[in-house]
Amino acid sequence: MKSKVLLLHDAVDSSAPLDELDTLEQVNQIEGALQRLGYHTQCKAFTGDVLALEHYLLQSGVDVVFNLVETYHGSQFLHLIPLLCEQLGIAVTGGNSEALFLTSDKLLAKRLMVLADIPTPAWISYENRENWNRFLQKKMICKPRREEASVGIDDGSVLVCETLTALESLVAHAHKHHVIIEEFIDGRECNVSLLVQEGQVQAMPIAEMLFIDFPPDKPKIVGYEAKWTESSFAYQHTQRSFAINTFEKELIQKLNTTAIDCWCLFGQPSYARVDFRIDRAKNVYVLEINVNPCIALDSGFVAAGFEKGYSYDSMVESIVKEALYAHAKFT
Repeated sequence: MKSKVLLLHDAVDSSAPLDELDTLEQVNQIEGALQRLGYHTQCKAFTGDVLALEHYLLQSGVDVVFNLVETYHGSQFLHLIPLLCEQLGIAVTGGNSEALFLTSDKLLAKRLMVLADIPTPAWISYENRENWNRFLQKKMICKPRREEASVGIDDGSVLVCETLTALESLVAHAHKHHVIIEEFIDGRECNVSLLVQEGQVQAMPIAEMLFIDFPPDKPKIVGYEAKWTESSFAYQHTQRSFAINTFEKELIQKLNTTAIDCWCLFGQPSYARVDFRIDRAKNVYVLEINVNPCIALDSGFVAAGFEKGYSYDSMVESIVKEALYAHAKFT
């Protein structure tokens, strides 16, 4: 008999931003796949009331929580969903509480990567004031410390400070508004999607983001517009390519190895995506680790899975089976 699966997702209304409305499409598509596969499904919106969710889970009799909650005070408290499931003895998809806690704070994640010798762009803060001069007259990028889906990232996020006074003002602003300022790696952008089956992780074909006909003064970044605003230049001129997998074997090996190193460091989630920038010397830098990335039909993760030979239904079932496998292994 197939398991009972609860699709737990953000509470979204019609006035929500595009990145949040996408959650409902994802829920519908995953539920359709599970029902085709013979699973029994329920859907529930998470309103932020953890005690009410605990009561619901205890009464529901579900075997697996398919965790699609993507925002809870930004991403600051996303680890509470798998933590609750772990405490109640219910299998949960994707990242465990450790994985989500460590990756939802981008600055914490960067500090851990440095300790593990995983390359990531240098960042600036009050802690490393003695190194501020190295950032002057160089491109930097500012991004929210606890947001996903490129929220808060646009062309204005890439900037240059000419003086220490300007840099001091920028750091003060970043500290107040929970923003990271890091070196901008002016080069290529790639990502590696990872899928786990019975504890064994596999890297999907590498996706490279191509910035077609971008003007010289337009930053080549996958910002909010490029992801969500279909009418924008960035959306229409940013394309995904898997051509890198037919050449550049040394770079491919470096990207895959580094992605799996990140997977090991950050709690071994059952599916994830690691975002990279590559400089002109083909040095790779990890931008961030996305635990529980979007798996809507038009998402990058699913595109990589298709390139590997998976169907959509088989990817969804792999995620559910891995949740049950991990739960049985550790209970």
